[in-house]
Amino acid sequence: MKFPSHKLRKSHRPFGHAIPILVCLSLVLCVCTPGLAQTTGGGNNNGGGNNQNNNQQNAGGITIDADGVIAAPFRVTQNSGQLNQRRLQAIAADSLSADVNQKSEFRKISLVELEKACRDLKAKNQPLTPEILYLAGLWRIDYLFVDHENNDLIIAGPAEGFAANAQNRVVCVESGRPPLRLDDLVVAFQSQERGLVTGCSFDAKSENLARMNEYIRRTNSASSTATAATRFKTMAQMLGMQDVSVTGVPAGSHYARILVEADYMLKRISIGLEPSGIREIKSHLATLRGGGNSTQRWWFTPLYDAFTTTADRNAFQFSGQRLQMMSQEEFVNQAGQRTDAAHTRVSTTKYSQHFTKNFAKLADQHPTFAELQSITDLTVLAALIKKERLEEQVNWYHRFFSAEVESLVPVGNIPKQVPTAMNYKKAGRLMICLVGGGVTVNARAVVNRTEFQTSRDNKLDEKKSAAFDRDQEKAGRWWWD
Repeated sequence: MKFPSHKLRKSHRPFGHAIPILVCLSLVLCVCTPGLAQTTGGGNNNGGGNNQNNNQQNAGGITIDADGVIAAPFRVTQNSGQLNQRRLQAIAADSLSADVNQKSEFRKISLVELEKACRDLKAKNQPLTPEILYLAGLWRIDYLFVDHENNDLIIAGPAEGFAANAQNRVVCVESGRPPLRLDDLVVAFQSQERGLVTGCSFDAKSENLARMNEYIRRTNSASSTATAATRFKTMAQMLGMQDVSVTGVPAGSHYARILVEADYMLKRISIGLEPSGIREIKSHLATLRGGGNSTQRWWFTPLYDAFTTTADRNAFQFSGQRLQMMSQEEFVNQAGQRTDAAHTRVSTTKYSQHFTKNFAKLADQHPTFAELQSITDLTVLAALIKKERLEEQVNWYHRFFSAEVESLVPVGNIPKQVPTAMNYKKAGRLMICLVGGGVTVNARAVVNRTEFQTSRDNKLDEKKSAAFDRDQEKAGRWWWD
């Protein structure tokens, strides 16, 4: 099986009064160490130095052309159909070793031995294996263990066999969730090590915002439905292409691409251009009833429950749904400059709360949001290791990962522009237009602000002991069950 690239989509009845317009502008994203940013998957020179044409520009989400223009995603479906699952299982069985292809609720990965395995393949000028590229099928981090005896850091969580689905996206064969990726892990460590402010933003040009505001001022009068619809399309044209910027991470990396993709998907779902795929989440547009001009932004931030740790702080348990949706109303002045409003409308707040409540279901349905959870996990992991000074405790500083970022992190087309997305509906006697989205992740704040609770029973210690229990056959391996 070829895994898609590690190297790396008529009524004319007049209204009785002016048409209130609700405009939701796209994100402003800034991520502090160890933050996230977003971009595209792409082609790269792997750890062995062999150039693989593994570009993932169309792997199940947005597309980014050679000019950096983002196109709408094509439909991404969960791999839950029986026939599709059998296909994935057959591919995985033919491509992976039997032990990797086994489902496990508690697969362990030695970060130290993983790095050694990558270094050894590099020295032999051999390509990285699918098992390494996709971290032995691990799809969530539930635990981090500190093995002082062997100078090791071990992560653990659920894992499955994996294969490329019909959209060329690598997913686990039963859950349909994408496995964690080596290149995302390397980028997470890099961002933490260098202390960079990382981020991604979609920004409408201020002159275009000013033009749109002036247009609204001049045309905000009673009109027919058809005329109002034409006005909304004109507004979208005035906003035009929005600039996409990525800072602090390789701009063409898969890591960066997922943030951009998740933001764009959030935007399209919220304005009703893309179905969420779950009954509980409708578009924000569908819930609105009108009510004046407004500019809004939505974004994701991390959401973790308290970290559970042992008395000696040699084991840590991750819990929570990883992400939440936030909202903020904004003002746009005549010059097109944006500032936060003192209050955010109730409908926006309720929508973000409802979205957050059902986000876990959404992530199960959409691999894009599942990968956003994965990237958040990896970034929080890097932040936690740094905060607790665990690298010093085991004398491991991931120097090979740091030195080989260019060969380990595939680079594809860099996202530069995205067309303004617009949708509208008739709400009673009103027309409503939405243009917008958002994402922000600050993992350092997660580990600094989230509560650490000492385990009151022996369950976490028992998990730690189980993780350290490697028989002779597993000694020196970088993963085991």
